[in-house]
Amino acid sequence: DFITFIESRKLKYLMRVSSGFLRVVVNAPKADQIIEVKHIDKILRMRVIKFELESGITETLVTNLFDEDLSLIDFKELYFKRWGIEVKYNEIKNKLQVENFTGQTVIAIEQDFYATMYLANMVALAKKDANQVIKEDCKNKNLKFEYKVNTNVLIGKLKDTLITMIITRNPWKRSKILKSIQGEIERNIIPI
Repeated sequence: DFITFIESRKLKYLMRVSSGFLRVVVNAPKADQIIEVKHIDKILRMRVIKFELESGITETLVTNLFDEDLSLIDFKELYFKRWGIEVKYNEIKNKLQVENFTGQTVIAIEQDFYATMYLANMVALAKKDANQVIKEDCKNKNLKFEYKVNTNVLIGKLKDTLITMIITRNPWKRSKILKSIQGEIERNIIPI
């Protein structure tokens, strides 16, 4: 149904499918081939791409990009570029709990959604700044690992203090709250 929805909007897609996906896709014998799948009253034409990961697992992708100039290597490269998007999606859905609404009305749901997106943007900004400081601090220390911000701690700190920071009228106090948050998250690091 999702692929049908995308196709109906004339959008392009490249997505990984699980081993439990359509048998005709999963059992496609070639590394790169075009197949047709009957879905309800439509025939969906899709390109199946298969490649082996370093772990030995075979990854199966489907796409509606039929350009023959796009090789298996191109699709593999494009597929790996999605990782940052998946990490952000996971953060918004699971860590920020975008689907955890405080009300049932349209306005309550919209308010919760936009508040979560605002928080997600604040997390991204704070994370970027803190990771730069952490990288600089670790630069000449000959450490075994590189380090980054612990996103869970960052989200917790921002959730606890963001409203206070926003409603504080005094710019000096607001800056002090922000510096306190930054200091706290720069101390809570994890190895990459």
